[in-house]
Amino acid sequence: MEATALVHLASGVGNIVLATPMLVALSRGGFTIDLLVDGDYRDTADLFHGWSALRRLYNGAAGEEPMPHYDVRIPAIPPFYWSRYAARYRTLSGAVARPPDSLFFQNEQAYYLKFARQLGCAVSPAPACFLPISPDRTFGITSATLVLAPGCKTGVMAAKRWAYFPELAEDFDDVAIVGVEDDLRQFGGAPMRFPAHVRSLVGKLSLRETASVMAAAGAVVANDSGLGHVAAAVGTPTVLLFGPTSHEVLGGFPRNVIVLRAGLLCEPCWHSARFAACSQRIDCLAGIAIDRVASVIGEYLPS
Repeated sequence: MEATALVHLASGVGNIVLATPMLVALSRGGFTIDLLVDGDYRDTADLFHGWSALRRLYNGAAGEEPMPHYDVRIPAIPPFYWSRYAARYRTLSGAVARPPDSLFFQNEQAYYLKFARQLGCAVSPAPACFLPISPDRTFGITSATLVLAPGCKTGVMAAKRWAYFPELAEDFDDVAIVGVEDDLRQFGGAPMRFPAHVRSLVGKLSLRETASVMAAAGAVVANDSGLGHVAAAVGTPTVLLFGPTSHEVLGGFPRNVIVLRAGLLCEPCWHSARFAACSQRIDCLAGIAIDRVASVIGEYLPS
């Protein structure tokens, strides 16, 4: 009889997507998997509906509680969220030991895969990030459409936003935007004003619908954000724009992902002297030229 495992994921959309290779490894290792998702957003768990690798899915953000008995419990929660759940696991049996926090900040996917490795699962070569989401073309998105995800979380996280999405949109005929209303603002608060031909799906879709729309697109351009990692995990050609944050500490990306960054000597600075070299001008993102991004996208879409 297969061993039963409850996997507990929490935090942001991107972090949860980066944990999916662990789920693949556990499934290949013969575990019966139930998944508990405590996402920052209530509908994060919806990204996993319909995945054959899972027996049951629980939405912790909606108050759902998993069954009480499992052979193993996997608290695959980022170190910066662990204090919320540590007390719970002191009284639960079968919890797999958490890897050193330092591994998370060196290679986030390797951190999650360490749980599977401890249970005897093969993790080399590492599985790619994956979400069980098929294309949805009911919103008019086709393989000729460029989808832009110009946002990310607010506050200091907004420093990860590339400012030139509107100018990039001018180079392509079939363009749609996804996200929420706040995503249409630059780091300094100035609004992004897109050309008239761009279709806005901002604020009109659930997270699952947004993922399905991106799965239907010919290409996606996004910042280092949850939606960017979702686009990567559904298999669409995805250009991810990095500046002050490191892409290397996230682990490997699927083959459909192209990472672009300016390559300044001061980047990434997120975990060192944050923004010190440019006095918060975020020169690293400003240094990613529109023509450079358009050239990469042009390999997939007509300009």
